Amino acid sequence: MTSPCPASFLLSTSRLLLAVALTVGASSLLTTPAYSAAALSADSLDVPAQRVDEHLPAPLLSVATAGNTMIGVGLHGLIQRSTDEGRTWQQVASPVSSDLVQVRFRGERDGWIVGHDAVVMHTTDGGESWQVQLDGRRLLTLLNAYYGPRAEQGDEVAAQMLKEVAMAASTSATPDVLAAPFLDVMFDEHGSGFAVGAFGMLLHSTDDGQNWQPWTERSDNDRRMHLYGLAEQAGTFYIGGEQGLLLRLDGQQQRFVKIDTPYTGTYFGVRAFDGLLLAYGLRGNLFASRDDGQQWQPVATNLNSSLVSIVEQGDALIVVSQGGQLVSVDRQSLQVTPLADARVGEVYAASATKQAGSLLVTRFSGAKVIDIAQAN
Repeated sequence: MTSPCPASFLLSTSRLLLAVALTVGASSLLTTPAYSAAALSADSLDVPAQRVDEHLPAPLLSVATAGNTMIGVGLHGLIQRSTDEGRTWQQVASPVSSDLVQVRFRGERDGWIVGHDAVVMHTTDGGESWQVQLDGRRLLTLLNAYYGPRAEQGDEVAAQMLKEVAMAASTSATPDVLAAPFLDVMFDEHGSGFAVGAFGMLLHSTDDGQNWQPWTERSDNDRRMHLYGLAEQAGTFYIGGEQGLLLRLDGQQQRFVKIDTPYTGTYFGVRAFDGLLLAYGLRGNLFASRDDGQQWQPVATNLNSSLVSIVEQGDALIVVSQGGQLVSVDRQSLQVTPLADARVGEVYAASATKQAGSLLVTRFSGAKVIDIAQAN
């Protein structure tokens, strides 16, 4: 099973880079006051997250809005809930103490969390309670049961996948756990969705995550690049990944096919709107397409650190960098307007609030609401 990442690494990377780094299984140097030594040494899939002192810093890596509620997730299974636009937070019981790196909601009630040790959790009550749908033990069983019979029948693709599974399992400190992290999860209104992660891990569900089917080989990702972010528009899903990898779901083929882009660096995220597809990543790079990825144009953000979030604010899209810098991009013209530096240190993610002119960002020291203002 993977170990939590060193604090020095946490402080120098985005939440997505952090998520991949945790796969190395190095001994943890994280000694933030909110966590005890016992919690750091416990089996994270068997031990619920411990209660933390809410007055002390607790790193949050992702945040999402569910109606009038905000949910933040972070290290050692931490789940927090706010009902006052992010000003105060209350911890929610978590059945695992694995590091959690992404939270998504579909409406006010249904939400999902993914993280390390192949954890997928689901809520149907707006984040008040969470149940594990998948973890590293169940995933290892699922993959062997899915590919094993096919490999025995001479399916060469299945045989190759079985070898990859065995190799991944051999690197785990716990023999029966496939400890690779999931980095994003998303479902549409019909219950169809995907979980993606490190080393090309890709799973599909048609019933809101109750059951999963391996899809890793159903993608134009033979090199098993890390898959970082998901987007969905009108039933079509998109995935952003390493080294310029951008994928689109082909409904007829039931496969993710590659979209050519002008960038070879990592895409940490992708956003899909009606008539606009955005891919963003390292060193402030942002690219836009009006024709579903056939042609692209760069958007000059003039930001020099990695982009971690794009948040809707009316007709504008607020682009947030890891360094805490903000710009506003007009959705129609793609004109960029510089905004005042948030001056909050390193940012892992951001979310809209109900209050116009403000954002909520997650940091090593927790969540913070910031004002959005044009730069002088």
